[in-house]
Amino acid sequence: MKEISFLVLIASAFVLLGCSAGPSPEQQAREADQQVEAERQQAEFRKGLPPVANPGRGQ
Repeated sequence: MKEISFLVLIASAFVLLGCSAGPSPEQQAREADQQVEAERQQAEFRKGLPPVANPGRGQ
């Protein structure tokens, strides 16, 4: 019984250490790619909008 509780304790420690280390480099690269793609899609969408008469005036 002690062996099982010890293994659970060790496994919990590894999980906590893994979570506190932050996102993996692969995850960071994936999020950066998603951000670039979202910005590109927004730029494409804005190109399709009609021009605004007075930009910046809120009208």
